[in-house]
Amino acid sequence: MKIESISFQILEGDPVEPEWRPMRTMREYPGSHKVRFSYRLFNGEGLRLEARPAYACLLRIRTDENIETIGSFATGWGREDLEWEARTFKLQWEQELVGQDALNREYMWHKMWMARRYFHMYEWTEPLALIDELMWDLAGLRAKLPVHKLLGGFRDRMPAYLTEQGIAYEDTLKSVQRAIDDGFHGFKDHSTLGVETNLALAKEIRDLVGDDMVLMHDPVQQYSVEEAIQVSRRLEELDYLWIEEPLQEFDIDGLKRLSDAVDLPVMAMESIKGNPYLAKQYLATGAIDIVRQSGLGITGQMKLANLAEMFGKNAHGGNPHVAAAIRNDDWWEVSAWPPTRADRARSASFSGLIRDTMEIRDGFMYVPQTPGLGREIDWDQIEARTIATI
Repeated sequence: MKIESISFQILEGDPVEPEWRPMRTMREYPGSHKVRFSYRLFNGEGLRLEARPAYACLLRIRTDENIETIGSFATGWGREDLEWEARTFKLQWEQELVGQDALNREYMWHKMWMARRYFHMYEWTEPLALIDELMWDLAGLRAKLPVHKLLGGFRDRMPAYLTEQGIAYEDTLKSVQRAIDDGFHGFKDHSTLGVETNLALAKEIRDLVGDDMVLMHDPVQQYSVEEAIQVSRRLEELDYLWIEEPLQEFDIDGLKRLSDAVDLPVMAMESIKGNPYLAKQYLATGAIDIVRQSGLGITGQMKLANLAEMFGKNAHGGNPHVAAAIRNDDWWEVSAWPPTRADRARSASFSGLIRDTMEIRDGFMYVPQTPGLGREIDWDQIEARTIATI
């Protein structure tokens, strides 16, 4: 099955009001004898403009077997900017993709991995991850199987936990109650209120949920090694499942000292680029117990998960098809709130065109069972809204 063409479709949506507000603002870490920095949630008015049309750019891949797939490449407030992005990307990548065997995902992944450096794309890898995901979609559509079955197939559902941003103390407890009420099997906080307050909150959370719910703590890289050891030992007493991003993630030696000092599993590598290859150093030295999933595309995530398994460790996060296909990921993370992002309003205006059918219900994540990525694509609406094809 050869890739016959790649194209971009520019869609115009209904007018919506542009809106944006920062997720966080910086602050000095409380109680530190040295000046260190943490964050607080942004509290203030965001930005709003008068309503205007939103635009979306979709990447479409067709094969010589009349199988095709499509995914979101970018959104914007200006048609011309999206057309420019589409034309420049197509000029670079059409010659790399067209004519290739669409089933040679491994070949294409390695080409894209090196292209990150040669095309200076190491900070803009989302389009490469999209290409990899769409190639897996093509393979699943051709085989008439969901992607997680092609990847190996381990389960059709996994337990889910609710995760909360670094909100106020009492608000965090309200979210814990929501997790209980909604049937989640776990809860993860992102408290950045200082060691003593974080520990007091951890105790209240455990008292609130009882013994049956799993708990995790993600301090968002705010601790020193000594503080992380202190907090982790207390969390062990409270039967927490893991501590995530306790230190800045380039500090391999500090993570190693922490992991050696405590029994509580330590997770890291959410913000370090370079997976799956860089993860080897963290795993081989015993610096971490769980790898946060950040592999490039589905193919890269599988490489990272398999690498972690060879070290007897878990990987966590990533594409739901990857999570359902591997043995060494035990939990699915569900954000308590939609992400705050610059394109929130315009993304929402196109959300119904390509719909992910992964479900969260009864405290579990259910992976799609239909062929490919299991998405529902409204081809008629996509064509109706298309104002340019590149």
